[in-house]
Amino acid sequence: MYRLFRIQNFRCFSELEVTDLERVNLIAGVNNVGKTALLEALFLHCGAYNPALTLRLNAFRGLESIKIELGKWVETPWDSLFSAFDPSKQIELEGENEAGGRRILRLKIVRQPEELARIGQSIKHETNQIEGSSLSSETAQVLELECEEGKDRRRYHMILDQKGIRSEPIPPAPPFPAFFQAARVRNPVAEDAERFGKMEVVGQQDVLSKVLQVIEPRLRRLAVVVAGGMPVIHGDIGLGRLVPLPVMGEGMARLASLVLSMGSAPNGVVLLDEIENGLHHSILHKVWQAIGEVARQFNVQVFAATHSLECIMAAHKAFQESEIYDFRLHRLERVNDTIRDVSYDRESLDAAIEAGLEVR
Repeated sequence: MYRLFRIQNFRCFSELEVTDLERVNLIAGVNNVGKTALLEALFLHCGAYNPALTLRLNAFRGLESIKIELGKWVETPWDSLFSAFDPSKQIELEGENEAGGRRILRLKIVRQPEELARIGQSIKHETNQIEGSSLSSETAQVLELECEEGKDRRRYHMILDQKGIRSEPIPPAPPFPAFFQAARVRNPVAEDAERFGKMEVVGQQDVLSKVLQVIEPRLRRLAVVVAGGMPVIHGDIGLGRLVPLPVMGEGMARLASLVLSMGSAPNGVVLLDEIENGLHHSILHKVWQAIGEVARQFNVQVFAATHSLECIMAAHKAFQESEIYDFRLHRLERVNDTIRDVSYDRESLDAAIEAGLEVR
């Protein structure tokens, strides 16, 4: 699990350090202070070796189309990732785990001819091509990802050119599973059905049913039904027929996706933007109880963002009532041109809420 995370030159952050991370972390702060950006930075770091994940970040924000333009001065699809939209900078993401291990990711856009030539020759060597790949700022856009772990350094490149989009070399699997649940993009129903099927194979399907009963007490059982050629999770709520889960409401669908992501990421990380979306304030306390239980069961670390004071108070109460208070609130706040993390443990959050201080 992450214990510390540092960011340089990513999105709205020129520099940020988030410390004292717990199993479950809730990120608060005013609009446009970087809550989603922090989740995105963590997502990239979890991927470790895969520069293609950078292209998924805009899709999480609802910007799914990629327009490839070639030329020395055109804007690249990655410009918005760099602080102040300045692609001459280098992004650096550093994470430390509970065992003291450290991994650093560095991201930069490659424009210099000698560097592009080096990458072209490296591709030739890796793929055993007879001729080297010709890369220039006029014919290609290249993002370099360097991953440093101890004495080991590896470089991977995302290349956009007339051949299309590709990673060179092909990155290995990440060190642990990680899932990002965006605020504006719902998980595909077929993907959720597949994850539920995998949990059912190992007899863990009741984990999801128990959590969803927080919203729908009538729920008796869940099943995957293929409708119109697509597998969809259905539920029995006593109507004499099974009902598709998405039809039961946004809250049911989002909570199901959350639990299924956690169940599919043992020993990994789950990231949730605007966690309270679709959930009535009256059930937030039970939802947080369930999140804590499932996170411990699958040894998952959770990072969630919220705008809601009710959500913060419900989480605090739920973890106070559990055997372990493995929860931390992190409030991002802007001071002049710098964004900093204000961290609340159990005692400080209790005191802040009682005093009526702003913690959102």
